[in-house]
Amino acid sequence: MEEQDPTNCSRKAASLIEASTFHNLVLAEPRDPMRSVSPVFVFSVCFAALAAIWMVGNPRIVRVAIPGLFFMVALCLYFVRPVLYVQYTLWIWFLTPLLRRLVDLRFGYMESNVVLLAPFLATAVAGLTLILPATQNRWRIPKVFILCTLGIVHGFVIGMLLNPSAEAVYGLLNWLSPLLFGLHIYFNWSRYRQYQKAICNTFLMGAFVLGLYGLFQFFAPPAWDTYWLTNVQYQSLNPAFGQPEPFAIRVWSTLHSPTPFANVMMAALFLLLVVRSPLKFPAAVAGGLSFLLSMVRTAWVSWFAGLFFILRKTQLRLLVQIVVIALLLLVALWPLASDPRVSPVIGDRIKTFTDLGHDESALARLNMYKKLGAEILDHPFGFGLSNMTIIQNIPIDSGLVLTAFSLGWTGTLLFLFGIVSLYLSRYRINSDHDEFIRVGRAILFAFLLELLSFNIFVNVTGLIFWMFIGLELGAFQFATFEQSQQTFVEELKAA
Repeated sequence: MEEQDPTNCSRKAASLIEASTFHNLVLAEPRDPMRSVSPVFVFSVCFAALAAIWMVGNPRIVRVAIPGLFFMVALCLYFVRPVLYVQYTLWIWFLTPLLRRLVDLRFGYMESNVVLLAPFLATAVAGLTLILPATQNRWRIPKVFILCTLGIVHGFVIGMLLNPSAEAVYGLLNWLSPLLFGLHIYFNWSRYRQYQKAICNTFLMGAFVLGLYGLFQFFAPPAWDTYWLTNVQYQSLNPAFGQPEPFAIRVWSTLHSPTPFANVMMAALFLLLVVRSPLKFPAAVAGGLSFLLSMVRTAWVSWFAGLFFILRKTQLRLLVQIVVIALLLLVALWPLASDPRVSPVIGDRIKTFTDLGHDESALARLNMYKKLGAEILDHPFGFGLSNMTIIQNIPIDSGLVLTAFSLGWTGTLLFLFGIVSLYLSRYRINSDHDEFIRVGRAILFAFLLELLSFNIFVNVTGLIFWMFIGLELGAFQFATFEQSQQTFVEELKAA
């Protein structure tokens, strides 16, 4: 065997390193003095401060302190424990509406409550990734983020020109912060495996905790939920949440309405398919039953569509899990469906699928499209970002219509091109060997179907949507890096 020249070998290795696309990347997180800060200490200090403010009993201070303290924790975790920051942000979205209802019960109902700013502020911390010098390849922003951001900015500018107010700023935060969170996930693709595990664990516990609370809310609604629902119905005369009494509530659990809750549960039920945990089946039962009791038909249909999306190309192990979970849900559902206090509620909702001609909700949505179609044509620039939900005394019950009114024609087209660019991009991983990405694509697919009746780009649904887009693109970068490292090692051995 011919002896290799060590000098040539070292030169070849050096050239391979220099030729690597990701030669500056270090997967191990660098040591940072700030990492010595304990998250437990930060949580303890903020909790003690909040408890002290609560005891003082000043409602204005309490309502302002909650988002402020939550923002401080998010900022600390962003620098100290970046993976925990992602989990923390998800939980803030899950639980803040419940905290708002507790505050309202204690200090009195307030329709515009600044407590609800907490998840937006925690999410907006992710925008720091754009300006920090340590961000790797931050100039290589995928088209989907660029085009959709331009659409949002267009809607914000129109809103400020037509009606300069805090409402337009809130609209910008509502639309843009979930997108920035997804971009943050993408930029930190080197943590892809850590994110994958953390997100699965978060939704596992979310399905269990939120699902159990949802069942409790349906059978024995607590005082803070009935008090809040009574005030909401008095203010808006909207019976969409049901009635503040047992067996009459459309479950929304710890969130602020049935549809966002149903979307969280839908994502959780998909992710449970790839989770390995003894809590998996109890979480599936609790989450599945509460998902059913939310009575959100669009989410039900979207969940079945997403499930079909997964089953198109699935491995035998995943198929067996789906069948087992489905059987468990049927067994758990049987006593519930047999209860004479529950069966009429679920049965009447299911029957509407077979009698759409007499379904008031479907007819109202069809009427909305007919009347507001001309309105969209008459306002090509839209009305800008706002909390607009009613036009010409017609409730807007469509994500497509809301997007057109909020972003205008130009902004909507930019948004549309951005979403389409994601599916035309070559930077997409083959999901045959990554079940997590396959499930993530099913969640994105199911959410996009809901655009017919719900704006999926804002609030907690928008956060989940953009998070999985960031994971989708980040997974490709991570797989490319792993492949380049493997190729480098093989060529080095061959040398």
